[in-house]
Amino acid sequence: MPKISLAGWSLHRRFLSQESPLKLLDFPRVAKEEFGIDAIELNNVFFESTEEAYLSRLKESAAQAGVALVGMAVDRTGDPSSLDESQRKESVAAARQWFPVAKSLGLPFFRINTGGHGRESDPESLKRCIESFKELAREAEDYGVKLVIENHWGISANPLNIVRIIEEVGSPYLGTLPDFGNFPDERRPEVLEAVKPALPEGVAPEELRYWGLELMAPYAVGVHAKMYEFDERGNDTRIDVARCVEIIRGAGFDGYWGIEFEGAGDDHEGVVKSKELLERLLAAA
Repeated sequence: MPKISLAGWSLHRRFLSQESPLKLLDFPRVAKEEFGIDAIELNNVFFESTEEAYLSRLKESAAQAGVALVGMAVDRTGDPSSLDESQRKESVAAARQWFPVAKSLGLPFFRINTGGHGRESDPESLKRCIESFKELAREAEDYGVKLVIENHWGISANPLNIVRIIEEVGSPYLGTLPDFGNFPDERRPEVLEAVKPALPEGVAPEELRYWGLELMAPYAVGVHAKMYEFDERGNDTRIDVARCVEIIRGAGFDGYWGIEFEGAGDDHEGVVKSKELLERLLAAA
């Protein structure tokens, strides 16, 4: 059976609702009862607390629902690629605070961002980013919790940068979280223009997504199977999900495939259709 999880961001509008927000403590139950999914990825921005009592309640709610906690996406930790050394150090310190949380929850990994927005091709920013991840990889080893890099804009918009960070850090506690959707395209023209010069000869901009996944897949610890909208046959209209699955599977990935619905439509329908498509493709593979 394929291992499918639900990324919390799929329901971000529920979490961020001003009227009746979804509580993180209820997320495991919703994943299981509403979608029949027994594994979830958390988002640090939805935590109400990081105190041990709250973390214990979160673990208990997951256990009661029969749901595994398989990862966490961490945002709002500053810019680890900052050219300002004090800001870079502050970012590393902010990221470090999530290691004990991940350890307490029994998470195998969590993701932080590379930063570097607007400096996608700046070699000095990349150098600073590598330095930050070297420091954080040592912390990851101490805690026994892996750190992962997602293609999530800034420095990481260029998959070559991600590979260079992974290889220069050289730690078994640093891997990737390939996301099917977060690659520069015509919807982010300014980022695409910044990344274009780094594309090898023969790689067209419209192929950047699949070329990038091929680069990231060998280091994958988890996957964000991002989807947006669907045609009458149940296929995503923006991404060749079948091709993405084939690339990741071809690299020997055997972890959780995290559904991350990010379409404008109803999130219940979006997650259900994402799950149906992913299950169909994984069964065929």
